[in-house]
Amino acid sequence: MSARNLVMACAIAAVVGLGLPETLEAGQIPQGLVPAPSSYKVKDVDIDLSVPESPAFTALGLNPEEIVRPATPREFATSLLNGVDRKGNLQTGVAFDTVPYLVFWGSEVTLANYRKSAMTRVLSRTSFSVATTKGGGEEDKSVKLAFGVHATLFDTEDPRVNNDDLLKCFALIAPFRPAAVPIDGNTANLEAERKKFEGGMRTQAAACREQFRREARWNATSWIVAAAHASVSATGLAGDLMGGATTAWSSFSYGFDGVPGLSDHAQLIGHVRHINGDIVVDKDLPSGQEIRDTSTAGGQFRVGTSSFAVAFEAAYQKTVAAGRPDDVAMRLSVSAERRLAKDLWLTVAFGGDRGADAANTNGMSLLTAFKWGFAKEPSLVSQ
Repeated sequence: MSARNLVMACAIAAVVGLGLPETLEAGQIPQGLVPAPSSYKVKDVDIDLSVPESPAFTALGLNPEEIVRPATPREFATSLLNGVDRKGNLQTGVAFDTVPYLVFWGSEVTLANYRKSAMTRVLSRTSFSVATTKGGGEEDKSVKLAFGVHATLFDTEDPRVNNDDLLKCFALIAPFRPAAVPIDGNTANLEAERKKFEGGMRTQAAACREQFRREARWNATSWIVAAAHASVSATGLAGDLMGGATTAWSSFSYGFDGVPGLSDHAQLIGHVRHINGDIVVDKDLPSGQEIRDTSTAGGQFRVGTSSFAVAFEAAYQKTVAAGRPDDVAMRLSVSAERRLAKDLWLTVAFGGDRGADAANTNGMSLLTAFKWGFAKEPSLVSQ
């Protein structure tokens, strides 16, 4: 057995709690062993799948898609929105999301910790969000501000738990072995050699992540819960922010696990949401604004790949406001999502309402959003 394979075998055995194997063929990993040495941090396993919808945008009713799709959040993400909402108003906005646990403690969370602790998994998949939007015209000076929280409670395709092939790819990255150890104490050349080697390690790790991004099942069976709070200023001044709409929602997705033809290319999503105390500013309303409660229930069918997907959705909505009859509508829309570059995604959605009160909607909307997810430099280093 070569020295390299012996080191690899020791690392694998240490993690899975097994004794050293007597033999290990070159370049092979024993079937069933999960090579997740304690030096591998949870942030090393970050596959560039779609960036989740911002919960703060959801609270403002400005996500391109009405149905919120479950997805594991990124350590950092931002979304830029532009378009026409269902009331015919031009809207522009920006949202910023982050996972505090990974920001402050992610460098200390190993894959072994992540796999063993359910609480660690929940904290690593809980994001906080802030978003602001304003009208795009001179007549609409209103500004909205929202804060939200999003937690993924269950995810069958979490690569940090369920993708052993990805971890094996990491395990095959050779450790750093200097060509010579200086006796005189001058380590400058050794340090330069180590840094150059680590650059190669990071390149190999990035290749592993990209390989398994293409092979990953983007259509996980998963479950999320989220909540957000939003305020509005009719004048656009921060001092005039008022009200406080509270939104809570949950989504469950089914990835057709084990169904030939659908398990890799389709996903079905169910979604429920309730908004309480939403202050709507609109010059066409009798008093210029009103307070609404809105309940939404719907479903979405997505078809595509890890780089491109098209979605068809239908959502039932009931809006209650003082002084007028309840408004019941069916929201139908179609959307497309495309990966433009590493960590950059574009979503375009077009939809309309059937049965809605004409005073509350113009019936059609067209919204686009750029979503950019990013993270700190992976912590994979030579040992």
